[in-house]
Amino acid sequence: MSRYQLTAQLDGATTSSANAGMQSSELHRITDWLIDGARSSGTPAEMIADVCEHLVAAGLPLWRFGIFIRTLHPEIFGRNFIWRQGQAVEIGTVDFEVLETPEFARSPLRVVFEQGIEVRGRMDDPDSRRFPFLDDMRAEGVTDYIAVPMPFLDGSDHATSWVTRHPGGFSDDDIAAIRAIVTPLARIAEIISLRRTAEMLLDTYVGNRAGARILGGQIRRGHNDTMQPRSGCLICAGSLRCRTGCRPRP
Repeated sequence: MSRYQLTAQLDGATTSSANAGMQSSELHRITDWLIDGARSSGTPAEMIADVCEHLVAAGLPLWRFGIFIRTLHPEIFGRNFIWRQGQAVEIGTVDFEVLETPEFARSPLRVVFEQGIEVRGRMDDPDSRRFPFLDDMRAEGVTDYIAVPMPFLDGSDHATSWVTRHPGGFSDDDIAAIRAIVTPLARIAEIISLRRTAEMLLDTYVGNRAGARILGGQIRRGHNDTMQPRSGCLICAGSLRCRTGCRPRP
């Protein structure tokens, strides 16, 4: 499992989440792992789970994490990955209609996307009630929330959100650790996003399921793929080129 591989890379980190504050050495190990490409994680969801679980082990009182990537797609505004402590990562997509909803108009993420700034929502701060989403978080025992922009090299702003139930919320050291993680996380997210965009374009203009195969190196004549047709299907392959010198008649 990737989380055990990551543990080995982090030199057997044993810091408990019960410890007060982030451990600087563990934060550096996690950051270095991201800079190195997070290669021990097989999928984006595994990478997100690995990062969150080891941040918690290093002392960050994280209960929920979200990463929101805007996509180059005519129908899909973006993808989101949501991690909650003790649960599997949830993956979802959002279409452009969400931009017209009252919920998005009063969402912390709208501010991040449009202005590229952090949004903090401490549950004991009356100002946090301007975001209805935080009322839902408050009902789940959340004490603090921060949305942090995740800029890509092309200048586009994407977003991360960090949520805790810890009494008193995030400390200044916790916020500093979050900001330190976002930069290398952005580089990994951008690489994954660009590859996914390339796959979608190749699937569109070359053929279904072609993108991943081409990017995986299947680019020479003779490369093929095994297909499992459904019962009752007929597969026909042939050339439409006329090899007998025939010409269509008017």
